[in-house]
Amino acid sequence: MKINIGLIGILVIIIFTSLSFFYLNTKTEKLLEELNIIKGYVIDIDDDIHEIEKNLDQ
Repeated sequence: MKINIGLIGILVIIIFTSLSFFYLNTKTEKLLEELNIIKGYVIDIDDDIHEIEKNLDQ
């Protein structure tokens, strides 16, 4: 009986570990998508600044 309780405990630990891994993986993917969006905005702003500088030089 003690062996079965120990095995059930190990199984529960494995299940929680795998669930937390998948949860963190989805969070990481969302953060990477948002970071790429912000990166795109920064690139657009940088291009706009360079165009404004060119227009001011002329």
